[in-house]
Amino acid sequence: MADAILWIAGNGQWLYIALLLIAAWQIFFWWRAQRRLRFTYFQVERETLINTRSRAVTVLFVVITLMAAMLLSNAFIAPNLTALLGVPPTPTALLPTGIPLPTSTPELVLPGLETPTPEVTGTPPPTRTAVPVQGSPGCLNPSATINSPIPGAILSGEIEILGTANIENFAFYKIELSTLGDNWLTVITNVVPVQGGSLGKWNAASQPPGDYALRLVVINASGGGPEPCAIPITIVEPPPPTATP
Repeated sequence: MADAILWIAGNGQWLYIALLLIAAWQIFFWWRAQRRLRFTYFQVERETLINTRSRAVTVLFVVITLMAAMLLSNAFIAPNLTALLGVPPTPTALLPTGIPLPTSTPELVLPGLETPTPEVTGTPPPTRTAVPVQGSPGCLNPSATINSPIPGAILSGEIEILGTANIENFAFYKIELSTLGDNWLTVITNVVPVQGGSLGKWNAASQPPGDYALRLVVINASGGGPEPCAIPITIVEPPPPTATP
């Protein structure tokens, strides 16, 4: 359902044009039938013209209803899609958890003695694909870029993402999160362009601690758009609340 709402918002102008053409065609049918009724005296032909006129009115009513529904969806439902549904519009599987780093045992070093090599305890972590940064050149586009957080930021709790998403023939934008580069999770979606302001808020605590990539994807009316702006970030556990004496 969410994908259908976004598709309607992205192709709204073409859908309005199509509906207006259908409405104009039905108005022509109604006008022609109404005109011919004035000069027709045969009962069968009059019934045919009356049916044609009624059918045109019915189709015209359906077209007006569809246009009103599209206007309501684009104005009130699509901009608040995430809040209304309570989940991202394109749900995907939970992202894989981060790999804990090995811990080292500190040792006291006396003056004049050689520094001992720290012992690493625990099992070395398995290798995994690095956090993708191939979208970084896209951040050079001032019309589709993330200004905050900055690359390498350490995040926890609720985060407000700042930037710009305002390209020519703008349709919508989305903020996505990933660990492996091909498993992107949509966390924010909006059909209202933003110029140097808030792209939305996202709770970093919804994902396990670890290294991630955060990217902005801006789509135009034809389904294309500039190269995504992707930055590496790190999610950590939020600090415990301070006890009140």
